[in-house]
Amino acid sequence: MFRNVINDLSIWYEEPKRKILSVKGALGVGKTWTVKDFTFAYFDTQNYIDCAADTSYATTISKIENTSEENYQLLIAEMDQLLEKQFGESDFSNGILIFDNTENIKGIARFFYEYAKKHRKYTICLIESSMKIDEFEYSHPDVFRIIRMRPMTFEEYMIANKAKPFLAAIENNKRSPLSPLEAKAISNMLKEYMLIGGMPAAVKEFIHSKDYSKVRQIQNDIIDSYFKVIKKSFPEALAGKCRRIWSNIPVQLTNANKKFMYKSVDSNARAREYSDAVQALCDLGITRKLPRLVNSNYPLEDNVDYKSFELFYIDHGILRASYKLPMSDELLLQDIFLEKNCAVAEQYIFQELSNKLGNVYYWTSGATARVPFVYEAENSAVPVDFRLEENNKAQNIKTFCAKNDNINIAIRISLDQVYLNNNVLNIPAYGLWNM
Repeated sequence: MFRNVINDLSIWYEEPKRKILSVKGALGVGKTWTVKDFTFAYFDTQNYIDCAADTSYATTISKIENTSEENYQLLIAEMDQLLEKQFGESDFSNGILIFDNTENIKGIARFFYEYAKKHRKYTICLIESSMKIDEFEYSHPDVFRIIRMRPMTFEEYMIANKAKPFLAAIENNKRSPLSPLEAKAISNMLKEYMLIGGMPAAVKEFIHSKDYSKVRQIQNDIIDSYFKVIKKSFPEALAGKCRRIWSNIPVQLTNANKKFMYKSVDSNARAREYSDAVQALCDLGITRKLPRLVNSNYPLEDNVDYKSFELFYIDHGILRASYKLPMSDELLLQDIFLEKNCAVAEQYIFQELSNKLGNVYYWTSGATARVPFVYEAENSAVPVDFRLEENNKAQNIKTFCAKNDNINIAIRISLDQVYLNNNVLNIPAYGLWNM
Protein backbone atom coordinates (compact mmCIF):
# COMPACT_ATOMS: atom_id res chain seq x y z
CA MET A 1 0.00 0.00 0.00
CA PHE A 2 1.32 3.42 -0.95
CA ARG A 3 2.38 5.69 1.90
CA ASN A 4 3.07 9.39 1.48
CA VAL A 5 6.28 8.97 3.45
CA ILE A 6 7.71 7.36 0.31
CA ASN A 7 8.19 10.92 -0.97
CA ASP A 8 10.38 11.71 2.05
CA LEU A 9 12.36 8.52 1.50
CA SER A 10 12.92 9.49 -2.13
CA ILE A 11 14.30 12.88 -1.08
CA TRP A 12 16.64 11.15 1.37
CA TYR A 13 17.78 8.72 -1.33
CA GLU A 14 18.67 11.53 -3.71
CA GLU A 15 20.84 13.39 -1.18
CA PRO A 16 24.43 13.76 -2.47
CA LYS A 17 25.75 12.64 0.92
CA ARG A 18 23.17 10.19 2.18
CA LYS A 19 22.60 10.39 5.95
CA ILE A 20 21.82 7.54 8.31
CA LEU A 21 18.09 7.02 7.94
CA SER A 22 16.13 6.72 11.19
CA VAL A 23 12.48 5.67 10.68
CA LYS A 24 10.39 6.08 13.83
CA GLY A 25 6.78 5.29 14.61
CA ALA A 26 4.53 3.33 16.92
CA LEU A 27 4.21 -0.41 16.67
CA GLY A 28 1.89 -1.30 13.79
CA VAL A 29 2.07 1.83 11.60
CA GLY A 30 3.82 0.03 8.73
CA LYS A 31 7.45 1.08 9.12
CA THR A 32 9.09 -2.20 8.15
CA TRP A 33 6.84 -2.87 5.17
CA THR A 34 7.32 0.67 3.84
CA VAL A 35 11.10 0.60 4.18
CA LYS A 36 11.34 -2.83 2.55
CA ASP A 37 9.03 -1.83 -0.29
CA PHE A 38 11.02 1.35 -0.94
CA THR A 39 14.46 -0.21 -0.72
CA PHE A 40 13.47 -3.12 -2.97
CA ALA A 41 12.85 -0.58 -5.74
CA TYR A 42 15.92 1.60 -5.09
CA PHE A 43 18.74 -0.72 -3.97
CA ASP A 44 20.41 -3.73 -5.57
CA THR A 45 20.42 -5.64 -2.29
CA GLN A 46 18.53 -5.27 0.98
CA ASN A 47 20.33 -6.67 4.01
CA TYR A 48 17.70 -6.92 6.73
CA ILE A 49 18.59 -7.46 10.38
CA ASP A 50 15.92 -8.01 13.03
CA CYS A 51 17.65 -6.93 16.22
CA ALA A 52 14.84 -8.39 18.34
CA ALA A 53 15.22 -11.85 16.80
CA ASP A 54 19.05 -11.83 16.76
CA THR A 55 20.16 -10.19 19.99
CA SER A 56 23.86 -10.46 19.13
CA TYR A 57 23.58 -7.19 17.20
CA ALA A 58 22.03 -5.38 20.16
CA THR A 59 24.71 -6.78 22.45
CA THR A 60 27.49 -5.47 20.21
CA ILE A 61 25.90 -2.06 19.68
CA SER A 62 25.15 -1.44 23.35
CA LYS A 63 28.78 -2.08 24.32
CA ILE A 64 29.62 1.41 23.09
CA GLU A 65 28.03 2.78 26.27
CA ASN A 66 30.97 1.42 28.32
CA THR A 67 33.74 1.51 25.72
CA SER A 68 36.40 4.20 25.41
CA GLU A 69 36.89 5.97 22.08
CA GLU A 70 40.19 4.26 21.39
CA ASN A 71 38.37 0.91 21.41
CA TYR A 72 35.50 1.89 19.09
CA GLN A 73 37.25 0.16 16.18
CA LEU A 74 37.02 -3.15 17.99
CA LEU A 75 33.23 -2.81 18.18
CA ILE A 76 33.07 -1.85 14.51
CA ALA A 77 35.08 -4.95 13.61
CA GLU A 78 32.73 -7.02 15.76
CA MET A 79 29.74 -5.66 13.82
CA ASP A 80 31.50 -6.42 10.51
CA GLN A 81 32.00 -10.02 11.64
CA LEU A 82 28.31 -10.40 12.55
CA LEU A 83 27.22 -9.06 9.17
CA GLU A 84 29.65 -11.27 7.25
CA LYS A 85 28.49 -14.31 9.20
CA GLN A 86 24.82 -13.58 8.40
CA PHE A 87 25.11 -12.49 4.77
CA GLY A 88 28.31 -14.22 3.61
CA GLU A 89 29.97 -11.05 2.36
CA SER A 90 32.10 -8.26 3.76
CA ASP A 91 31.26 -5.28 1.57
CA PHE A 92 27.78 -3.70 1.59
CA SER A 93 28.53 -0.61 -0.48
CA ASN A 94 26.00 -1.46 -3.22
CA GLY A 95 23.06 -2.23 -0.97
CA ILE A 96 21.44 -1.05 2.22
CA LEU A 97 21.76 -2.29 5.79
CA ILE A 98 18.38 -2.26 7.55
CA PHE A 99 18.42 -2.67 11.32
CA ASP A 100 14.88 -3.21 12.62
CA ASN A 101 13.44 -3.22 16.16
CA THR A 102 16.19 -1.02 17.53
CA GLU A 103 14.08 0.90 20.07
CA ASN A 104 15.56 -0.72 23.18
CA ILE A 105 19.22 -0.70 22.16
CA LYS A 106 21.24 1.75 24.24
CA GLY A 107 23.82 3.91 22.46
CA ILE A 108 22.61 2.96 18.99
CA ALA A 109 22.87 6.45 17.50
CA ARG A 110 26.41 6.89 18.77
CA PHE A 111 27.41 3.44 17.53
CA PHE A 112 26.22 3.99 13.96
CA TYR A 113 27.70 7.48 13.92
CA GLU A 114 31.08 5.83 14.47
CA TYR A 115 30.27 2.90 12.17
CA ALA A 116 29.29 5.20 9.30
CA LYS A 117 32.56 7.12 9.65
CA LYS A 118 34.42 3.84 9.10
CA HIS A 119 32.16 2.74 6.21
CA ARG A 120 31.40 5.96 4.37
CA LYS A 121 29.98 4.16 1.32
CA TYR A 122 27.44 2.18 3.31
CA THR A 123 23.77 3.14 3.39
CA ILE A 124 22.26 2.49 6.82
CA CYS A 125 18.62 2.49 7.96
CA LEU A 126 17.44 2.15 11.55
CA ILE A 127 13.80 1.28 12.28
CA GLU A 128 12.36 1.68 15.76
CA SER A 129 8.93 1.43 17.34
CA SER A 130 9.28 4.74 19.12
CA MET A 131 8.86 8.44 18.43
CA LYS A 132 11.60 9.47 20.85
CA ILE A 133 14.61 11.25 19.37
CA ASP A 134 17.90 10.10 20.84
CA GLU A 135 19.95 12.98 22.27
CA PHE A 136 22.82 12.02 19.98
CA GLU A 137 20.52 12.05 16.93
CA TYR A 138 19.18 15.45 17.94
CA SER A 139 22.66 16.94 18.29
CA HIS A 140 23.84 15.56 14.91
CA PRO A 141 21.23 16.60 12.33
CA ASP A 142 23.96 16.52 9.68
CA VAL A 143 24.34 12.78 10.21
CA PHE A 144 20.81 11.47 10.84
CA ARG A 145 17.73 11.87 8.65
CA ILE A 146 14.73 11.26 10.91
CA ILE A 147 11.43 10.27 9.32
CA ARG A 148 8.35 9.74 11.48
CA MET A 149 5.49 7.48 10.48
CA ARG A 150 1.91 7.50 11.72
CA PRO A 151 -1.25 5.61 10.70
CA MET A 152 -2.60 5.93 7.18
CA THR A 153 -4.45 9.14 6.33
CA PHE A 154 -7.77 9.24 4.54
CA GLU A 155 -5.93 10.15 1.34
CA GLU A 156 -3.75 7.04 1.69
CA TYR A 157 -6.84 4.95 2.42
CA MET A 158 -8.41 6.16 -0.83
CA ILE A 159 -5.22 5.39 -2.76
CA ALA A 160 -5.23 1.88 -1.26
CA ASN A 161 -8.80 1.53 -2.57
CA LYS A 162 -7.71 2.62 -6.06
CA ALA A 163 -9.89 5.71 -5.83
CA LYS A 164 -7.61 8.22 -7.56
CA PRO A 165 -10.46 9.66 -9.70
CA PHE A 166 -12.27 10.58 -6.49
CA LEU A 167 -9.08 12.08 -5.06
CA ALA A 168 -8.92 14.27 -8.15
CA ALA A 169 -12.55 15.28 -7.57
CA ILE A 170 -11.69 16.36 -4.01
CA GLU A 171 -8.70 18.36 -5.27
CA ASN A 172 -11.04 20.08 -7.74
CA ASN A 173 -13.77 20.61 -5.14
CA LYS A 174 -12.59 24.17 -4.48
CA ARG A 175 -13.56 25.06 -8.04
CA SER A 176 -16.54 22.83 -8.71
CA PRO A 177 -18.92 20.84 -6.49
CA LEU A 178 -18.85 17.07 -6.35
CA SER A 179 -21.38 15.25 -8.47
CA PRO A 180 -23.98 13.19 -6.57
CA LEU A 181 -22.10 10.01 -7.60
CA GLU A 182 -18.77 11.40 -6.39
CA ALA A 183 -20.25 12.67 -3.13
CA LYS A 184 -21.86 9.30 -2.35
CA ALA A 185 -18.73 7.28 -3.17
CA ILE A 186 -16.45 9.55 -1.13
CA SER A 187 -18.84 9.60 1.82
CA ASN A 188 -18.98 5.79 1.78
CA MET A 189 -15.18 5.58 1.80
CA LEU A 190 -14.98 8.09 4.63
CA LYS A 191 -17.49 6.05 6.62
CA GLU A 192 -15.38 2.94 6.09
CA TYR A 193 -12.26 4.80 7.14
CA MET A 194 -13.95 6.18 10.26
CA LEU A 195 -14.82 2.61 11.28
CA ILE A 196 -11.53 0.98 10.28
CA GLY A 197 -9.01 3.67 11.17
CA GLY A 198 -5.59 4.00 9.62
CA MET A 199 -3.61 1.08 11.03
CA PRO A 200 -2.30 -0.69 7.90
CA ALA A 201 -3.17 -4.21 9.07
CA ALA A 202 -6.80 -3.18 9.60
CA VAL A 203 -6.96 -1.41 6.24
CA LYS A 204 -5.40 -4.35 4.42
CA GLU A 205 -7.83 -6.81 6.02
CA PHE A 206 -10.89 -4.75 5.09
CA ILE A 207 -9.77 -4.29 1.50
CA HIS A 208 -9.29 -8.05 1.28
CA SER A 209 -12.35 -9.33 3.14
CA LYS A 210 -14.77 -6.41 3.66
CA ASP A 211 -15.39 -8.02 7.05
CA TYR A 212 -15.71 -5.51 9.91
CA SER A 213 -15.56 -8.27 12.53
CA LYS A 214 -12.08 -9.26 11.35
CA VAL A 215 -11.05 -5.59 11.41
CA ARG A 216 -12.24 -5.27 15.01
CA GLN A 217 -10.22 -8.33 15.99
CA ILE A 218 -7.11 -6.74 14.49
CA GLN A 219 -7.81 -3.50 16.36
CA ASN A 220 -8.19 -5.42 19.62
CA ASP A 221 -4.96 -7.31 18.91
CA ILE A 222 -3.15 -4.00 18.40
CA ILE A 223 -4.48 -2.71 21.73
CA ASP A 224 -3.27 -5.91 23.41
CA SER A 225 0.14 -5.51 21.79
CA TYR A 226 0.39 -1.97 23.18
CA PHE A 227 -0.19 -3.24 26.72
CA LYS A 228 2.54 -5.82 26.14
CA VAL A 229 4.93 -3.16 24.82
CA ILE A 230 4.23 -0.98 27.86
CA LYS A 231 5.00 -3.91 30.18
CA LYS A 232 8.18 -4.77 28.26
CA SER A 233 9.49 -1.22 27.91
CA PHE A 234 9.18 0.23 31.41
CA PRO A 235 9.76 -0.65 35.08
CA GLU A 236 6.71 -2.07 36.82
CA ALA A 237 5.67 1.15 38.61
CA LEU A 238 5.93 3.29 35.47
CA ALA A 239 4.22 0.62 33.37
CA GLY A 240 1.29 0.59 35.80
CA LYS A 241 0.85 4.34 35.47
CA CYS A 242 1.05 4.08 31.68
CA ARG A 243 -1.68 1.42 31.60
CA ARG A 244 -3.95 3.49 33.81
CA ILE A 245 -3.48 6.58 31.65
CA TRP A 246 -4.03 4.66 28.41
CA SER A 247 -7.25 3.12 29.71
CA ASN A 248 -8.51 6.49 30.94
CA ILE A 249 -7.97 8.48 27.73
CA PRO A 250 -11.30 7.44 26.09
CA VAL A 251 -13.16 8.54 29.23
CA GLN A 252 -11.56 11.97 29.22
CA LEU A 253 -12.17 12.51 25.50
CA THR A 254 -15.93 12.19 26.03
CA ASN A 255 -15.95 15.16 28.42
CA ALA A 256 -17.01 18.61 27.24
CA ASN A 257 -13.71 19.87 28.65
CA LYS A 258 -11.29 17.45 27.07
CA LYS A 259 -8.24 18.76 28.92
CA PHE A 260 -6.32 15.84 30.35
CA MET A 261 -6.85 15.64 34.12
CA TYR A 262 -4.49 13.50 36.19
CA LYS A 263 -7.12 13.22 38.93
CA SER A 264 -9.39 11.39 36.50
CA VAL A 265 -6.76 8.65 36.32
CA ASP A 266 -6.17 8.55 40.07
CA SER A 267 -7.98 10.70 42.62
CA ASN A 268 -4.70 11.15 44.48
CA ALA A 269 -2.60 11.75 41.37
CA ARG A 270 -0.36 14.77 40.92
CA ALA A 271 1.19 15.94 37.68
CA ARG A 272 4.70 15.34 38.99
CA GLU A 273 3.79 11.70 39.66
CA TYR A 274 2.18 10.94 36.29
CA SER A 275 3.84 13.31 33.82
CA ASP A 276 6.65 10.83 33.20
CA ALA A 277 4.07 8.17 32.28
CA VAL A 278 2.33 10.50 29.82
CA GLN A 279 5.67 11.25 28.18
CA ALA A 280 6.54 7.55 28.08
CA LEU A 281 3.33 6.81 26.15
CA CYS A 282 4.05 9.67 23.75
CA ASP A 283 7.61 8.39 23.27
CA LEU A 284 6.17 5.01 22.27
CA GLY A 285 4.00 6.87 19.77
CA ILE A 286 0.75 5.30 20.95
CA THR A 287 -0.58 8.54 22.43
CA ARG A 288 -0.23 12.17 21.32
CA LYS A 289 -0.48 15.48 23.12
CA LEU A 290 -2.45 18.49 21.90
CA PRO A 291 -1.16 21.48 23.94
CA ARG A 292 -3.18 24.57 24.89
CA LEU A 293 -2.64 27.86 23.09
CA VAL A 294 -2.78 30.87 25.41
CA ASN A 295 -3.24 33.54 22.73
CA SER A 296 -2.75 34.01 19.01
CA ASN A 297 0.35 36.20 19.11
CA TYR A 298 2.84 35.31 16.41
CA PRO A 299 4.68 32.93 16.47
CA LEU A 300 2.24 30.59 18.18
CA GLU A 301 5.01 28.39 19.58
CA ASP A 302 5.91 31.19 22.01
CA ASN A 303 2.36 31.27 23.41
CA VAL A 304 1.74 27.65 24.32
CA ASP A 305 1.05 26.28 27.79
CA TYR A 306 2.57 22.81 27.56
CA LYS A 307 1.41 21.89 31.06
CA SER A 308 -2.21 21.96 29.81
CA PHE A 309 -2.98 19.48 27.07
CA GLU A 310 -5.46 17.05 25.64
CA LEU A 311 -4.33 13.47 25.17
CA PHE A 312 -5.31 11.44 22.12
CA TYR A 313 -4.75 7.91 20.91
CA ILE A 314 -2.65 7.13 17.88
CA ASP A 315 -5.66 6.27 15.70
CA HIS A 316 -9.41 6.83 15.64
CA GLY A 317 -10.08 3.18 14.75
CA ILE A 318 -8.23 2.11 17.89
CA LEU A 319 -10.27 4.65 19.87
CA ARG A 320 -13.56 3.24 18.55
CA ALA A 321 -12.39 -0.26 19.45
CA SER A 322 -11.57 0.93 22.97
CA TYR A 323 -15.12 2.26 23.25
CA LYS A 324 -16.41 -1.04 21.83
CA LEU A 325 -18.52 0.93 19.37
CA PRO A 326 -20.41 -1.07 16.71
CA MET A 327 -18.97 -1.88 13.29
CA SER A 328 -21.62 -1.93 10.59
CA ASP A 329 -22.45 -0.67 7.12
CA GLU A 330 -25.83 0.36 8.55
CA LEU A 331 -24.25 3.20 10.55
CA LEU A 332 -24.62 6.70 9.15
CA LEU A 333 -21.53 8.85 8.66
CA GLN A 334 -23.01 11.74 10.66
CA ASP A 335 -23.82 9.43 13.56
CA ILE A 336 -20.24 8.15 13.59
CA PHE A 337 -18.95 11.72 13.80
CA LEU A 338 -21.25 12.39 16.76
CA GLU A 339 -20.21 9.29 18.71
CA LYS A 340 -19.05 9.78 22.31
CA ASN A 341 -19.55 13.54 22.30
CA CYS A 342 -17.61 13.77 19.00
CA ALA A 343 -14.52 12.17 20.54
CA VAL A 344 -13.89 9.92 17.53
CA ALA A 345 -14.38 12.85 15.15
CA GLU A 346 -11.89 15.02 17.06
CA GLN A 347 -9.37 12.16 17.03
CA TYR A 348 -9.76 11.85 13.25
CA ILE A 349 -9.50 15.60 12.65
CA PHE A 350 -6.44 15.87 14.90
CA GLN A 351 -4.70 13.14 12.90
CA GLU A 352 -5.50 14.74 9.56
CA LEU A 353 -4.63 18.30 10.60
CA SER A 354 -1.34 17.41 12.30
CA ASN A 355 -0.33 15.27 9.33
CA LYS A 356 -1.00 18.15 6.94
CA LEU A 357 0.02 21.16 9.03
CA GLY A 358 2.47 19.96 11.68
CA ASN A 359 1.96 21.67 15.04
CA VAL A 360 -1.65 22.24 16.11
CA TYR A 361 -3.06 23.44 19.44
CA TYR A 362 -6.38 23.93 21.21
CA TRP A 363 -7.69 27.11 22.84
CA THR A 364 -10.14 27.82 25.66
CA SER A 365 -11.58 30.93 27.22
CA GLY A 366 -12.40 29.96 30.79
CA ALA A 367 -15.50 27.78 30.72
CA THR A 368 -17.26 29.80 28.03
CA ALA A 369 -15.64 28.78 24.76
CA ARG A 370 -13.38 26.11 23.30
CA VAL A 371 -11.76 25.99 19.86
CA PRO A 372 -10.64 22.38 19.34
CA PHE A 373 -7.79 23.20 16.96
CA VAL A 374 -5.65 26.20 16.07
CA TYR A 375 -2.74 26.25 13.66
CA GLU A 376 -0.30 28.84 12.41
CA ALA A 377 -0.63 30.20 8.89
CA GLU A 378 1.42 33.02 7.40
CA ASN A 379 1.52 35.74 10.10
CA SER A 380 -1.80 34.63 11.59
CA ALA A 381 -3.44 31.97 13.72
CA VAL A 382 -6.28 29.99 12.14
CA PRO A 383 -9.00 28.63 14.46
CA VAL A 384 -10.61 25.36 13.39
CA ASP A 385 -14.00 24.17 14.62
CA PHE A 386 -16.30 21.44 13.41
CA ARG A 387 -20.07 21.45 13.42
CA LEU A 388 -22.32 18.63 12.28
CA GLU A 389 -25.53 19.86 13.84
CA GLU A 390 -26.89 23.14 15.10
CA ASN A 391 -25.38 24.05 18.46
CA ASN A 392 -23.44 26.83 20.11
CA LYS A 393 -20.10 25.91 18.63
CA ALA A 394 -20.33 28.78 16.17
CA GLN A 395 -19.84 31.06 19.16
CA ASN A 396 -16.48 29.48 19.90
CA ILE A 397 -14.92 30.96 16.77
CA LYS A 398 -16.55 34.34 17.44
CA THR A 399 -15.16 34.37 20.97
CA PHE A 400 -11.69 33.45 19.75
CA CYS A 401 -11.72 36.17 17.09
CA ALA A 402 -13.03 38.72 19.59
CA LYS A 403 -10.17 37.99 21.97
CA ASN A 404 -7.55 37.74 19.22
CA ASP A 405 -7.81 40.59 16.72
CA ASN A 406 -5.20 39.34 14.21
CA ILE A 407 -7.35 36.56 12.72
CA ASN A 408 -7.79 36.68 8.94
CA ILE A 409 -9.79 33.52 8.37
CA ALA A 410 -11.41 30.69 10.33
CA ILE A 411 -12.06 27.09 9.33
CA ARG A 412 -15.29 25.17 9.84
CA ILE A 413 -15.20 21.41 9.29
CA SER A 414 -18.44 19.69 8.41
CA LEU A 415 -19.90 17.10 6.05
CA ASP A 416 -20.90 19.85 3.60
CA GLN A 417 -18.90 20.66 0.50
CA VAL A 418 -16.46 23.58 0.24
CA TYR A 419 -17.86 27.09 0.60
CA LEU A 420 -16.76 30.47 1.95
CA ASN A 421 -19.05 32.52 4.18
CA ASN A 422 -17.53 35.90 5.01
CA ASN A 423 -14.21 34.94 6.61
CA VAL A 424 -15.21 31.36 7.51
CA LEU A 425 -14.11 28.66 5.09
CA ASN A 426 -16.04 25.40 5.27
CA ILE A 427 -13.86 22.37 4.55
CA PRO A 428 -15.52 18.97 4.20
CA ALA A 429 -14.26 16.26 6.55
CA TYR A 430 -13.14 14.20 3.56
CA GLY A 431 -10.90 17.00 2.25
CA LEU A 432 -8.66 17.84 5.22
CA TRP A 433 -5.66 16.30 3.49
CA ASN A 434 -6.20 18.77 0.63
CA MET A 435 -6.20 21.98 2.71
